[in-house]
Parts: sequence; C-alpha cells; structure tokens
Amino acid sequence: MRLPSDWTAERAPGWFEVHHLTHEPCGFTTGMAYDLWGTGPFGESAARAVVYGHTCDSED
Repeated sequence: MRLPSDWTAERAPGWFEVHHLTHEPCGFTTGMAYDLWGTGPFGESAARAVVYGHTCDSED
C-alpha cells in the first residue's frame, strides 16, 4: 500500500512486515500494527480503512 504524503509508517518492534501508522499533521498513531502489503484482518485493506477513515480531533 502506498501511503498518502501526510502519513508515515514505522516498523513495529520485533516484526519485519507490520507497521504502526502515523498521521503527521495531528500526531495520531495507530496502536495496532498493520501489514501494508498483506491480507487478513490487519492487512492492506484494514490499513487503508484507518488511513482514509481518519479524521483529526479538533483541539477546541
């Protein structure tokens, strides 16, 4: 999966293929790690749902 430019992926400790995702503008980081190229419950489609379903919390 190719992430939008305002998202980054950091490899989860102890794993080669799963990553925590961070939305740089608001600092949101996923607690769950995702396999950005895999299938299954924590695969590419789940990561895509997190990225494209994310809305930043307002600080008002």
